[in-house]
Amino acid sequence: MNTLLRKTLIAAILFAAIPAQAAVQQYSFNGALDSGFYNGASFSGSFSFDDAGLTGTGLELVNLSSLNLHFLNTLFSQADAVVSPDVAFQDGVLLGLEWSVEQPQLKFTFVAGFADATDAFIAYDTPLGFSGAGSVTYTPVPEPEAYAMMLAGLGLMGFTARRRLS
Repeated sequence: MNTLLRKTLIAAILFAAIPAQAAVQQYSFNGALDSGFYNGASFSGSFSFDDAGLTGTGLELVNLSSLNLHFLNTLFSQADAVVSPDVAFQDGVLLGLEWSVEQPQLKFTFVAGFADATDAFIAYDTPLGFSGAGSVTYTPVPEPEAYAMMLAGLGLMGFTARRRLS
């Protein structure tokens, strides 16, 4: 029994030491406008990108694979962007979205943070000159593989505990 536990521990340590493969990362984001004509209006969305090109050094802008935003009863996507939207990183730390949309009724821009994503914000302007801003919160969406590995680990721990009781 002690041998099985030791082998399991060694396998877990070796698996943890293997560098993670580049993969498509997904984030959700939300927030509320805290000034201007649309004060109190909330928004939410998600985006994904391939982190294969990230080096973790300096300022890096990564093109998005997908992007959607629910804002003021409208669904926006990366097709609505003035220029291709990016996600910004500084030394491997997420700064946030860099994305601008210019519609006849509304113009808005997501601005990445300076030090990290807590500095990120959204700013908007209407044709009548009503403008405002709000904060953005970014949340990583775990990959299904992470859940599978967690469940496998819990199952192995349960199996080991049950064998000890037998």
